[in-house]
Amino acid sequence: MDDTASPHRPTRRKDATRNRRRIMDAARVLVRGGRPPQLNAVALAADVGVGTVYRHFPTPEALLEALAADRFAALVRQAREAAGLADPQKALRAFLEDALDAYIQDEAFAAAAADPGAATPETLELRGQLLHATGDLLARTADAEVLREPLGPADLLLLLHGLGFAVRHSPDRDDPELAARYLDALLTGILVRPPADAPVPAS
Repeated sequence: MDDTASPHRPTRRKDATRNRRRIMDAARVLVRGGRPPQLNAVALAADVGVGTVYRHFPTPEALLEALAADRFAALVRQAREAAGLADPQKALRAFLEDALDAYIQDEAFAAAAADPGAATPETLELRGQLLHATGDLLARTADAEVLREPLGPADLLLLLHGLGFAVRHSPDRDDPELAARYLDALLTGILVRPPADAPVPAS
């Protein structure tokens, strides 16, 4: 072991951490602008070398999943918190509101969540946790006999992905009530009785 090199290691670690943060910040801006995170473009936006980007993220998919990791973890936590509510229907709605907001606001998460493959083991683990937590909420709803038909967690998350896409691309996307109306329509379709706060049709 070369002891003369050791004093430089903390500096290299700081540089690597700073570069990773710059890369992710630049990629997040590109994704919000509707551009896929191509690594050459990310390197240019982050003002780092392309090789630096590849050392941290060998593929665009790995970078996208890194951007989505915090959102995956947050939704797993929110699903588990919702499971603590006594009313299974309210628990399901509380989680779906959080999840739909994630699909609308976080395009990196929406893209990573919809991709059937995964570039990293971490994403596979997070996706599995999210599916399991969502499945627990659906099982409680089914046990309470308020779910019309058996619905798997993967199916439900894909439906939310579709709603998020619809909200982002709707001409009324700036309407603050749009997401709630779409979610009410989804819940009215999958539940035996409509949500308690769903709008009553005019007679």
